[in-house]
Amino acid sequence: MDIGLDWRELDKPVDWEKIFGNKNPVDCEIGFGNGEFLIKKSKLHPERNFFGIDYSIESFRRAKKAIEKENIPAIKIVCLEAKAAFIVLVPEKSLSHIYLNFPDPWPKKKHYKNKLLDREFLTIAASCSTDKGKIIVATDDPFYRDFILEEIASVHLWQSLFHKGWTNELSDHFSTKYEKKWRNEGKDIFYMMLQKKAEPDISFRMREYKIPVKIYLPGFSLSKLKKFRGESICEKDSVSKLLKITEKKNDLTLIVFLKDDTLIRKAELNIGEKEKNKWELTIPEKLFRTRSLKNFVKALKTLYK
Repeated sequence: MDIGLDWRELDKPVDWEKIFGNKNPVDCEIGFGNGEFLIKKSKLHPERNFFGIDYSIESFRRAKKAIEKENIPAIKIVCLEAKAAFIVLVPEKSLSHIYLNFPDPWPKKKHYKNKLLDREFLTIAASCSTDKGKIIVATDDPFYRDFILEEIASVHLWQSLFHKGWTNELSDHFSTKYEKKWRNEGKDIFYMMLQKKAEPDISFRMREYKIPVKIYLPGFSLSKLKKFRGESICEKDSVSKLLKITEKKNDLTLIVFLKDDTLIRKAELNIGEKEKNKWELTIPEKLFRTRSLKNFVKALKTLYK
């Protein structure tokens, strides 16, 4: 299997043995950057598998190239937002270690909700971690350090393995070139090691709905579809919107915005005239069928009742 995985093609949740070809323990790095940390860790621990998650397509491309150059099959990476990756792809109780090297602290008040290591994500991470699984965090931001400690105290699922919650030195830790640079500049680095101590009593697994590949649209009208374009369909944390319609004879391509929590996508659907005045919506078989897609299809069908 390729090192750089297309999350859309994977089982949900994934089967680690199918992906890696073995039953070795799985560790995860969130925000792998250029892949330097994953490569070093994999070389130090060939008995483990490593799964990398990063939202940046540029980081994904750079890391994929670097890992392929080293020829390390025990590393697999995806380009996806971290929370979405955990609630869609990562099986429960399957990760031994979760590494976060210098996550964005989002210091501005208006960006507060973007902090990854909040109580919700710590709960999600606990559900995806093995018994006594660990989260290892490196940060140079004392305010983010304290924020994490406050969130840990509120969820009662993790315990710090350091007396004061953090340390400035961590054995067996590989320092990236950026971390070395910051140390040379005199910056303090704070390491946090959290161990899972309890199971959460709530599941955040993203639900997949049963939506057929082909859906008949009786009374279809292109003019109604065009009026529908740009209208937001919202329910809880799900949003869908028809962005664009491309016409080609008796075939229409729809570009649809889909948002479910932090999973944000653009999907391509098709409406075609299979027989005279008989129009049919086609949804790609491998498109992950979330609430936003369900609501879009429901609104589309209601349009022609």
